[in-house]
Amino acid sequence: MDSRIKTELEKSWAPIFYKYVFCNIDEKPFSVLYSDTGRPNFPVNIFLSLEYIKHLKNYSDGELIENFNFNYLINYAVGIGTLGGMNLSEKTLYDFRSRIYQYLIKHLEQEDLIFGQFLNLTRIFAKEAGISMKEQRMDSTMFMSNIKKVGRIALAFDVLYRAVKFHP
Repeated sequence: MDSRIKTELEKSWAPIFYKYVFCNIDEKPFSVLYSDTGRPNFPVNIFLSLEYIKHLKNYSDGELIENFNFNYLINYAVGIGTLGGMNLSEKTLYDFRSRIYQYLIKHLEQEDLIFGQFLNLTRIFAKEAGISMKEQRMDSTMFMSNIKKVGRIALAFDVLYRAVKFHP
């Protein structure tokens, strides 16, 4: 890589994302989604990173997959050094989301796997940035209740999934 391009890459968001998000994702909690003899056909840390990037960049699923296939910054952020090194299809992405959703429906009493990762990453970043999590601003007291709105996304997914399945 040309040194000028490499310098620009190092100034971008991708190395920061790689270091503070991708490298700190704990895949162990997601082992409950797969059998004892098998592993997912795509790394969980890349799945989660792509979900975060999707929301960070406001991508549709199609845009996410296109950028994963052709955008070097996205690949760099998820630990892939060459374009085209891995293949991601919509079905693979949807199957992962479906597994998470089905697990959450069956284990309502347990912490949401994705939210647990979000909390862990927040703690890691706060520690790295020297931010105290013991003090709370008055205008941020509704943060945790707003996270519960994510349950609505799960409901919307279930309704959409059933509608698509029903439609010939």
